[in-house]
Order: sequence, then structure tokens, then C-alpha cells
Amino acid sequence: MKVLVIPTWYPSGEDKLMGAYHKDFTNALNKNGIKADMLYIERERLSKPVKYLFLKKKYVEHEKNYNVYKYRMLNYAPINFDLEIKKYTNKLLKAVKEYIRINGKPDILHAQVILPAGYATYVVGKKLNIPVIVTEHCGNVERFFKPPLNKYTDEMIGNVVFTTVSKYMQKIALKYTDKCEVLPNLVDIDNYVNYGKRKIENRFNLVSLCALREGKKIDNIFKAIKKIDDINIHLDVIGDGFYEKYYKDECKKLELNDKVNFLGRLDKVEISKMFKHEHVLVISSELESFAIPGIEALASGMPVVATKCLGPEEYINDKNGVLCEKNDVDSLKKAIIYMYNNYDKYDADYLRKSVSMFSEEEVIKKAKSIYEEMIRWKR
Repeated sequence: MKVLVIPTWYPSGEDKLMGAYHKDFTNALNKNGIKADMLYIERERLSKPVKYLFLKKKYVEHEKNYNVYKYRMLNYAPINFDLEIKKYTNKLLKAVKEYIRINGKPDILHAQVILPAGYATYVVGKKLNIPVIVTEHCGNVERFFKPPLNKYTDEMIGNVVFTTVSKYMQKIALKYTDKCEVLPNLVDIDNYVNYGKRKIENRFNLVSLCALREGKKIDNIFKAIKKIDDINIHLDVIGDGFYEKYYKDECKKLELNDKVNFLGRLDKVEISKMFKHEHVLVISSELESFAIPGIEALASGMPVVATKCLGPEEYINDKNGVLCEKNDVDSLKKAIIYMYNNYDKYDADYLRKSVSMFSEEEVIKKAKSIYEEMIRWKR
């Protein structure tokens, strides 16, 4: 079986975490006997047309066990979104045809995110007679099925296999399409050592792991810590991104520089080692479609405090963490205090077991089952 993965997002520029799970997924397909490559259309800003002239328009990057075929185009969305979709679709069609000339025809085209990759891949699959699956990662999935974007999804319904990374997203999608399956983001659980129950000695160590964007609301963790006087709390912030300076400035304003440490972006091995010294992972987001760091923390035997931002609500229960209200500093403060006072009740082995359904083995098994059904349906 041969699969071509076509993501809307790919780790590049300042945000190296955006779409990193697509790389993990493609790597896992190859490790589990499914030949897969990736094809990515990179859209450059119109504000830098001169820079675009001197960039390579197509090139290949070699990953561990697959290739990423990259093509560049200008991003016309700020001018006209319909023009952007048309240009993107034409570019993708040419790129897939070129890929086929070099590598042969794939059995499946697997697009990540409905627009633009999902719709464009649907058009390409229809022209080239290749089955298409689309996995949606955006938390606000409903906007794709409502005007004005529904003119694209209406055309796709019944002609592609829709999947989402979370059950709550699946429930929304099923309001508009008869069939939608859950294909969650996978987490290489074996990469995370179960360190067992940590002891709380001189201080209570919290960790936040995410791309530093506006909606992550890391500043709410700062404010919650500021309100807690009787617990010696330390926070490690792992990640980088567009809002790094903002969060550092907010931390300084609250005079918490001695309690907060910004570690920047770490690789998976470094993160796993850091988790050995942490007690609780905190997710403070407004909206998460999945929240991979929560899975990684639980796999390492560490409980999670998370806002009710949808994604984490599907795997966090009273045996492996605490949920609190989003954008509510007092609620977050109470959750942290509760975790501190009840820390001994969390069993590290249960924490790891509670996320086994997101392991590489289980997710790829599900993907393979969907692919095989698509191929049988085509025949």
C-alpha cells in the first residue's frame, strides 16, 4: 500500500511545532509497513514578492524513512480566498502528477485539514481516480460546513472520507455528513519514560509545553501562581513562537521571573528528560482540538491540569487530572491547589495506561483499517 500525505501545515519559519504531528504520522506509517511520502504546498506572503523570486520553487527534503516533496506558491488569500483555492488546487494537481511520474501512483491521498489541502486533494483525487481521506485538526471545525466555506465542503461530502482528531469534532461533522471517523493524533508513547510518582519536596514543579501563541493563555498560569502564597511553585515553559516576548513581558510585570523559567523549544528526548523533574503539566488554552502534550505527560506518569478547552476533556478524568474553566484564573488556581493537596492519589501506571489508545500502534492500526476499506470500496 502506498499513501501520499498532503498537509495544509508543515513545521517551518518561526513556528516549528505547527504540523509536526504530520511528520510523526508519516514516519509511523512507514515504520508499520505502509509506504508513505509527503507533498507540501508552501504559501509565501505576498508582502515579500522579491524574496519569493529568489526562492526555490520546488525541492525535496529527506526524512528518516520518507521524502517530503515541497512546492512554493504565493499566498493569494489576503486578496481573494477563492483565487487562493484555485491557484493552490492547480499547483497541487501539477505536483501530484509529477510525484506520480517519479514514484508511481499512490493508492491513497491523505489530506490534513479541509482547506485548502482537503478540497484541493479531493479535486486531484477525482481527476486522477485516487481515493481521498481528509483529517481535520482545527478545533473550530464547524466553520468549514457553514457559509461561505461550505461551497467547498458540500462538494466533498460523499466523495471523500472525513476524519477528525477528536470525538467532539466528529460529533460536529456528523451534523453535516453521514459518516466521519475519529483518527486521533498519535503520540510515540515509548519515547516517554514512565518515571512513576514524583515526590514533592521543596517545591511544586509545574510545566507548560506548547507553541507560544495567543490562544495558549500562558499568562493565566502566571496570574494563578501569583495568587498562591502558601505553596512554593515553579513553572517551566517549554516552547517558542510569535508570543514569546509577550509572555516574557507579562511574567516580568507580575514579578515572577524567579518562579518561571522559559526553556525554549526542546526535542522529544529533552522533553522526556525534563518530565522526570516535573510534577504536573498545565494546559491553559482557550481551544485545543487534541493537546498532544497532555498525552505525553500522562505517558510519563505525570497528571494534568487543563482548562475545559474541548480536546483534553476527552482523555482527562478525575483519576488522571483536573479540569478547570478556561480564561478563569481563580478556577485554574483552585485546580493547581487541588492537585498539590491530592497528589498522592494519582497512580503513574494508570496515567500511562489511560492514553494507550493514542499510541503509534493503535492509531496506525486505525488508519490502515480505513485505508483498506477505501481501497475495497474503490474496487
